[in-house]
Amino acid sequence: MKDIEELKDIKERFENNELLGYIKFKSVGNFYLMPIAYWILNYKKYDPSYDPKEWSFVFRDNILNVTDDFVSDFLSSIEKDKTSLKELKSSLEHIPEEIVLRFYIDFDEKLFVSSFEDIEVETYLPDKQWKGMHDRPSLCLPIELRELFKNI
Repeated sequence: MKDIEELKDIKERFENNELLGYIKFKSVGNFYLMPIAYWILNYKKYDPSYDPKEWSFVFRDNILNVTDDFVSDFLSSIEKDKTSLKELKSSLEHIPEEIVLRFYIDFDEKLFVSSFEDIEVETYLPDKQWKGMHDRPSLCLPIELRELFKNI
């Protein structure tokens, strides 16, 4: 019963325009399903007028720029958005729409790859050490995970 509930939740999240990405930190990678705003690593650069004090909603624990000092805190703030490989494989089998990996973020290598078309997310990076590019994030995945997105 739990598997059906998880599948329903993932399907609803895709229907609500949440986007799939993969985040790697300290050599460990996980899939996340989140709204576009959560994928923007330097939100302060993206929206300089955003002031968390003016909102009742706490956005990513008010981490507006995910610099090296805040990576662990950022990952804690999005923990609920983590999607297990089992859930993802199940959703790929049962959701008729094509599921696209939109983002690859590697905090170890400071690499951000995006296939998102509406916003140049890859340009809103924490600092000048980062490299951002518009490409196919699935090509950056470990070989054993690329198979999930072979048609993309």
